[in-house]
Amino acid sequence: MNAWDIFKIFFILLIITLVMYGVLFWIKKYFYSYDKNGNSSSSVQVLSTQTILPKKFVSVIRFNNSIYLLGISEQSLNLIDKIEEYNFEKPVEKNLQNKPNFLSLLKKNMGFK
Repeated sequence: MNAWDIFKIFFILLIITLVMYGVLFWIKKYFYSYDKNGNSSSSVQVLSTQTILPKKFVSVIRFNNSIYLLGISEQSLNLIDKIEEYNFEKPVEKNLQNKPNFLSLLKKNMGFK
């Protein structure tokens, strides 16, 4: 076995590896689509999830016109509270243009312009 045969083996392995990664990327992109926020056709949306303890979470989920507060652990899923017919208005964004940034505050407090 000479150097040319070893080069051909590694080249073929490289080609097979690239093809496998390409197929995996293609499958993940087009067949396994996981939308964390829920897509528009789904009636279930996870609004927020907060970790309480390791492997224990509290989640706020919207299903149809109801909000559910769920307690999630390794062994169970518990309904904590349910709000029916919630009005889903988007919160008003605060005007952040009037707030000075860190650099301008630093210059002001250091005595610079």
